[in-house]
Amino acid sequence: MHAIDWVLVLVLPALVIWDGVRRGSEAKTLEGFLLAGRNVRWWAIGLSVMATQASATTMISITGHGFEHGLRWLHVYLALPFAMVILCATIVPWFTRARVFTAYEYLEHRFDGSTRVLASVLFLISRGLAVGTALYAPSIVLDVVLGIPQWIAILAMGGFSIAYTMFGGNAAVIFTDVKQMTVMFLAIGVSLWIVITRLPEGVGFVDALSIAGASNRLEAIHVAPDVQHTLADKYNLVTALFAGLFFFLGYFGADQSQVQRYLAGKNVDHSRASLLLSAFVKVPMQFAILLLGALIYVFCMFEDTPVFFRAEAMETAVADAPPETRARWEELKSGFAVAHAERRGAALAFVAADGTPRVDEAVTALREGNAELAEIKREAVKLHKDLTGTQGGDGDFIYPWFFRRMFPAGLLGLVVAAIFIAAMSSLDAQLNSLATSSVMDLWARRRKDVQPQRVLMLTRWATLFWGLFATVSAYYVASLGPMIEAVNIIGSMFYGSLFGVFLLGWICPFARGVTGLVALAGGFACTMFTHFVINRTKVVIDGAEQWPVGFLWYNAIGCLGVLAIGAGYALVFRSRRA
Repeated sequence: MHAIDWVLVLVLPALVIWDGVRRGSEAKTLEGFLLAGRNVRWWAIGLSVMATQASATTMISITGHGFEHGLRWLHVYLALPFAMVILCATIVPWFTRARVFTAYEYLEHRFDGSTRVLASVLFLISRGLAVGTALYAPSIVLDVVLGIPQWIAILAMGGFSIAYTMFGGNAAVIFTDVKQMTVMFLAIGVSLWIVITRLPEGVGFVDALSIAGASNRLEAIHVAPDVQHTLADKYNLVTALFAGLFFFLGYFGADQSQVQRYLAGKNVDHSRASLLLSAFVKVPMQFAILLLGALIYVFCMFEDTPVFFRAEAMETAVADAPPETRARWEELKSGFAVAHAERRGAALAFVAADGTPRVDEAVTALREGNAELAEIKREAVKLHKDLTGTQGGDGDFIYPWFFRRMFPAGLLGLVVAAIFIAAMSSLDAQLNSLATSSVMDLWARRRKDVQPQRVLMLTRWATLFWGLFATVSAYYVASLGPMIEAVNIIGSMFYGSLFGVFLLGWICPFARGVTGLVALAGGFACTMFTHFVINRTKVVIDGAEQWPVGFLWYNAIGCLGVLAIGAGYALVFRSRRA
């Protein structure tokens, strides 16, 4: 990298860290540390809500997903605006008027203490399992671009995040997130500009979109043909609007890492406005990132690209392999080079034939080239898995490969700094919420006379504990496959059940006391049964292996399970008492 890139990589994160530590002066009281004094403007909270979800994983993994699958991931976000409107009418006023510190504190008021404890424990497990991904994804960039070993990158980002979150509390988290989103928007715009301007002569933006469309990279809306496809396929309209609705209701309505952001609002209107800002900006942002991935796919048709984007890791693994494995790898590389050249010719022929009677023939040739290269790619992924035991392919390495190769001095440093800041900003929100729930829901709730300063001190120590936990766990998430799916699968096991118990309290007034605990445990059991029993073996649909029930449906299953079990238990209990 150029000297100016190093300046940006060092200075921009340093400014963010300094500002986070500086805000420690505003976190002297318990309410100031946990909720920034409940005095934050709506636009700052809205950007923080987006940043908590839009981590470095978003930039890296969703771009790779757009490269490999096109705009299909956009299905997942179609229900987001609807979910935010529902939450603005229900959850937000409940939490704000109750003046709670955590979402699960409300459950103790509505049901009992045991329901609050179980909900908090489920949150801690879900967020604890996913927290390491916030560090792993950007460590890829620092390794590929800067040559910094991943373990050092993870240690550095984790250490800095722990430091300013311990000192600055929720105010540091929110205003760090504001800076993250500003730099991330800039990085997305720069990336789109670079990929469009670096297309070969004679291939314009409209041509690139046409190639992407002919390569099935622009299909944003898909309706499954039957029930089996609907349940198994993550990327269809019914799954997106129904199961996806429960996903976002659970994430933004019952996950403390999000709830704690809008609890810091000045009033109910500010909290509502923050969620609506996130709802209507997040979808276009995701579209832009997915489109970036699709355009990089087109760009790679005209550039020399590796068979496997984790080229150095593959070469290292092959070097120690038996001779027949090395020969197979060389055969794959040779076949890929030939097929890649043929597809480049097919892409140029498609551009030349656009609008002529020969366009159908050009589309067929282009798709055949894509299919041949995809088959070689699958064999390379399988070979890498056999050699290393690592699950998944190399989708998380596509975007780092692109900007390392194509970005000029200054812009490269900007993108690397954006990913570094995004990693810290996503992690700090999770550390802040994990520490808050650990102390307030599991320790302080039984000690009504404890001094607030002692609770504040313990929350700082809990932040340190969870920060160390995240740093250690980041070393073990490489085997989970594409990060964006891994994070959402973990969350979907918990979000539906957690939101379901809040919904139970709203629509079932006769559900009281231990009913909340029974319903929450039962709904979570339904989700676990789906994941570990129903999804124990895959089914073949259209020639591809898939789980019988897609992970987004876990949210609907958990929520509806809670409602059914809770209402049934409450009715039986009420009839017996009567």
